[in-house]
Amino acid sequence: MKIKHTVIKNEDINKHLNQQEKEDLLRLFHKIQYGRVSEGKVGFNMYLVVNTDETYAEDVVRILQENGHWEPTYDPNQIEFRQEGDTMELPETEMEA
Repeated sequence: MKIKHTVIKNEDINKHLNQQEKEDLLRLFHKIQYGRVSEGKVGFNMYLVVNTDETYAEDVVRILQENGHWEPTYDPNQIEFRQEGDTMELPETEMEA
């Protein structure tokens, strides 16, 4: 599956970023929004986010597969995961080791 979106939990932004970093992030969001509008797109789309540890995540994956939105791919700019049954495992990173 190609990872097409990046999700940042608002609570994590408030907890882990200082005021300057929050302002910088907001500035980047605005830059993306204005770029999208200049392309004739909606500034920001609304998305449904499903955490992989939810009990219904496997059902969501099945629905995505049935609709052709869940196929293996490789993107060197994204973290790849391995799926074992109903468990998704992220690779270890240098920070975790």
